[in-house]
Amino acid sequence: MDTIQINPALWHEAEQLAKRHHTDLTHMVESFIRHYIEQMNKKEPKEQVTPFVESLGIDLQLPADFDEKEAYRKHLEEKYR
Repeated sequence: MDTIQINPALWHEAEQLAKRHHTDLTHMVESFIRHYIEQMNKKEPKEQVTPFVESLGIDLQLPADFDEKEAYRKHLEEKYR
């Protein structure tokens, strides 16, 4: 594994953020890199998600071809049957 150079001020800020969120810096960095790689590998642009929703950290594990409008239509069909 190679060593990376990070600005000391940025490193300190990241350490403080990790402590506030009760996680370790390694997990936080790996999570960020994993998320970044996934986003860069997507062919379609990511839909805009508010920072609040992202902060919830909920992964619904929906299939890539999930159609929200179709799912809502089916929901309404069931509801008003």
